[in-house]
Amino acid sequence: MVLAFSFRRSTKRIMAEGSVDALFCLNGVRVLSISWIVLGTVYMILYLNPDVVDNHVDGIKITQTWWAQVVINTTLASDSFFILSGTLGAYNFMKMKKNFKNKKMSEIMSIKEYFMVIFHRLVRLGPCYLIVIMIFTNLMPYMGKGPRWTYEITSVRTCKDHWWANALFFSNFYKADTMCMPHTYYLVNDFQFGLLSPLFLIPLLCRPLLGFLLLGGLVLLQIVTTLILDQGINGNTLMMGTDYTYFSQVYVKPYCRIGVYAIGLGLGYLLYVTKRQAKFRKLPLILLWALSLFIVAVLPFITYEQYKPNGRKWTGLQTAFFEALSRPIWGVALSWIIFACSCGQGAFINKLLSWNAFLPLCRITYGVYLLHPMFIALVVESRHNGFYLDFGELAYEFVASLVCCYGLSFILITFVESPFIALENSVRTHIQQRKKKASVV
Repeated sequence: MVLAFSFRRSTKRIMAEGSVDALFCLNGVRVLSISWIVLGTVYMILYLNPDVVDNHVDGIKITQTWWAQVVINTTLASDSFFILSGTLGAYNFMKMKKNFKNKKMSEIMSIKEYFMVIFHRLVRLGPCYLIVIMIFTNLMPYMGKGPRWTYEITSVRTCKDHWWANALFFSNFYKADTMCMPHTYYLVNDFQFGLLSPLFLIPLLCRPLLGFLLLGGLVLLQIVTTLILDQGINGNTLMMGTDYTYFSQVYVKPYCRIGVYAIGLGLGYLLYVTKRQAKFRKLPLILLWALSLFIVAVLPFITYEQYKPNGRKWTGLQTAFFEALSRPIWGVALSWIIFACSCGQGAFINKLLSWNAFLPLCRITYGVYLLHPMFIALVVESRHNGFYLDFGELAYEFVASLVCCYGLSFILITFVESPFIALENSVRTHIQQRKKKASVV
């Protein structure tokens, strides 16, 4: 067990090659998605701190440019992570339960096995998550110094008041408008979806039609609840930094996000049942690729219609329709790209997403997600001189933040996550060996 804390072993685990049956194209999606999220966070923190931006008026005007829509709509990247989580969850579940297909649904998973799955998820998410909460709550006030640092201390007070809601994974329901480390809403939702996933995966395995009807119901639930709730708020992602109504009542609520996760579950099932060998004829293949790439390329720019100079502000109904439909549409388009690449019909896109350099980076992406807002806030709000915000400055801050966050993430994953995973594997192996000895006796 002592070897679980070996730096050398942890590093080897991060740098090791993936298994033959791994979905390598997911690595590229994961790395590109976290990069997109970091870009959005850099801009949002600068946008919300006008006194550290020398040309804040110009910074506001940037939101009226077409290229800034890519920055404003980085929240679509979080839906990419929901797709990845659902896909891997379903794909691994189907492989693990492939011999149970003809059994009754009540026999697929025991209560003990269910709690073991939850325990594994806690071991995977919990240690790094709790360490970062402790660092942010107790050490963050002493890390920086500057004219804006009192703002960060205010954020720390929020965490001291209800950090435990984050640790128990229900902060999206308790004081969500003042959530500790707001970006962790994704982890909370993902954990909650993981708790519910057997209710949909078991029917998918035994009664596929019933399973897909349930998944379709989840997608419909997301669309309807978002449409109803957001219509009265007229909220969008750009407003989240100043008005927390949309964030707390729509954006972080599981019933407004679970539909995209359900699409991921369906994708994981399809990858399993087709054995990643599905082949399409040339014309349908070209049409599906063209449609998916069109959606991925155009969807983030649709908001330019209302943000451009002299643009017409959307009504509450228009905003609600965009928020309700854009995320599932994005999820379906991304799912096709993953499916086609996994089945060997992705050509150069599959080669790009499956690039070997993405593999070690994707293994420490979790740490980047946890640490990046804290690091960016530390840099921005400790600064004594102002930023001149333009495309070049934004690109520079983004690249520098991304590189530094990956470095910090490597330390976090190596010294915290990897040892706990190694300990869990060691304990599980020990239990299995004891069971084999007992059965022999």
